[in-house]
Amino acid sequence: MVQIVGRWRRGHIGFTDDRTTSVDASEPASVPMRQEAVRPHAAAMTTTIRARLVALLLVIGPLAFTFGDLLRRIVEPDGSPKASAITAAVNDHTGLWLLAGLLSIVAAFCIVPGVLALIPRDGRGSVLTTIGVAMVTIGGVASAGHAVAFYAPYALYARANTSADALTALDDASESYPLLVALIVLFIAGMMLGTIVLFLGLRRARRVPIWSVLAAVVFVACGSTGGVLPGIIGIVAALAAFGPAAASVGEIGRGRVREPGVGRVAGHPERA
Repeated sequence: MVQIVGRWRRGHIGFTDDRTTSVDASEPASVPMRQEAVRPHAAAMTTTIRARLVALLLVIGPLAFTFGDLLRRIVEPDGSPKASAITAAVNDHTGLWLLAGLLSIVAAFCIVPGVLALIPRDGRGSVLTTIGVAMVTIGGVASAGHAVAFYAPYALYARANTSADALTALDDASESYPLLVALIVLFIAGMMLGTIVLFLGLRRARRVPIWSVLAAVVFVACGSTGGVLPGIIGIVAALAAFGPAAASVGEIGRGRVREPGVGRVAGHPERA
């Protein structure tokens, strides 16, 4: 109990009245102090959960992208097939083709928020990393449009029993249509070239190991090479490349991110 003495002076009669009142220090006045102490911990937990979520998306996105591409390779005939041959193959594997297209779209929705979390504040490699993030983001958005423009038409051709002559004419016309050409250019420049730029920036910032950069190169090379085997290798390369990048996002959420250009982890005195 805290004793508080109150004095009321009455000058016109010349005396002082001393009165005491008691206040319990354990009353609700102390509750706001407890709430203030809890808030930083709650904020830290929220940041950690958010970082882990985007880190998970950064892994799921490339894996969905490569799995979808592998299914496409399985359905498509080998070599350089004509539109009629692809349509016939899609007609025989409608489920796999649909799944491949859906995975490609899901990949775009995961990759974009995932790579945006890699934007650094400043320091070594920040400019290169930011450029790479911007390129991959644009490529990821374009990949969603590219997936719809590529997977949907062949499925529709198969369902409509389109003639071989009509398929050839449509395929030839699509190769010069400005909107489709723009999607393809943005897709290739963003997802392929942008990935290399991104990992060079991350490596310069010491956020990923050197073998992660090499895996990113393999990931890009497999994406531009035909065949089922390169598709399988691309899945492994995607995990090897984007796994460490996702781990660096998780370390940001836990406050253990390696500062660019500094040879130690924040809050830990051990050497790099």
